[in-house]
Amino acid sequence: MTYSDYRRVARERLQGNWPLAIGVAAVACILGGLITGASFIPQFNFRIEGQDISNIGDLLNLLSAKSISAFGMGSALGLAQFLIGGVIELGFAVFLLKQHGREELDFQDLFSQFHRFGQGFAQKFLRGLYVTLWSLLFVIPGIVKSYAYAMTPFIMAENPDLSANDAITISTELMEGHKGELFTLDLTFLGWDILAAITCNIGYLALNPYKNAAYAAFYRDLTTHK
Repeated sequence: MTYSDYRRVARERLQGNWPLAIGVAAVACILGGLITGASFIPQFNFRIEGQDISNIGDLLNLLSAKSISAFGMGSALGLAQFLIGGVIELGFAVFLLKQHGREELDFQDLFSQFHRFGQGFAQKFLRGLYVTLWSLLFVIPGIVKSYAYAMTPFIMAENPDLSANDAITISTELMEGHKGELFTLDLTFLGWDILAAITCNIGYLALNPYKNAAYAAFYRDLTTHK
């Protein structure tokens, strides 16, 4: 399949599912479970009491320091993303694969993998750790490894008995010779990313489900032809 094929298949799978897909991707984004994409939280710039405020997280941190708690809402959200982002990522992968297979979808698919909390946490934590360690050598190896591990959530969604390390290894093997293709697929969305950014990130509400559906198409193509 070509890059345009992945995008075409993504659009086809999203037909009739856009509202649900947008909602699921938005919640996945908030909870740290996007497989690919960017935050849709609007960006802005102003100052309050000498502190630069450029996004909602900055504002929450300022409010928390003033009146909420020592921990703060912004920090609480960050902790929640760290703890449950991995298992939400697995649920999002389940949703995306069902969407790709034209199966019946449910918003609850996003939360369907909480019985695998440990596996979900481990796969995201280890991927982040390994990418960080490779990045210590230089930036480029870290980027390469991030693409090597990119299919891990899909692999674990389809193979519940796999450990996080085994899924990462399988993803690395699956992506052998295909990392550049996935990188190029990301580049084909660059124009849409720019448009989403200049709308104060609101455009990512629609772009995130589109990009993630294309990733699901890419994964299914890989597993079909390997």
